[in-house]
Amino acid sequence: MRARRQAGFTLLEVLLVAMLMGLVATAVTLSMGGAKGDRELDKQARRFMAVLQQAQEQAVMDGRLLGLRLDDHGWQFMVRQGKDRSWKALSDDKVLGPVQLPEDIQLGVELGGLAWQPDEDERGEGDKVASPQVFIFPGDELTPFVLTFSQLVDEERYFRVVWADEFGNLTLDSDRPEEEQ
Repeated sequence: MRARRQAGFTLLEVLLVAMLMGLVATAVTLSMGGAKGDRELDKQARRFMAVLQQAQEQAVMDGRLLGLRLDDHGWQFMVRQGKDRSWKALSDDKVLGPVQLPEDIQLGVELGGLAWQPDEDERGEGDKVASPQVFIFPGDELTPFVLTFSQLVDEERYFRVVWADEFGNLTLDSDRPEEEQ
């Protein structure tokens, strides 16, 4: 008598295929992430936080006061000159040099709970260097501020908010600011 063979798949084969499909689906989901603008905004906010932490460490190690100048599309670190006590931009520093963000990313700064807008004499026209809004002290403290990164992508606005307290702690909040909700 011939033994009759069953047609079909074994349980092991079915489980193996299900596991492979799950791995592929996970890889596709992770590679896509969020929206393109959302990823770029998150990257720039995290970049800012890393560079600011580096500046805090440098201020502590060098024992000198640093400044941070923020504008609509970027930031620049500054150092206080000893003789005339003026501010000089760190333009030749690889880590703390000036950063210009893409045109579609906007920055908004709040100092002491108030939105900051530059005066005409603070713009740093010509040879005059504008003074910083945020001070980074040698004791690892800094001026408290809230920095909002925003970007409009496909008629949807994305936000990232960096909170800095007076003790030098930085927090990234990827939710919309309360005023916008």
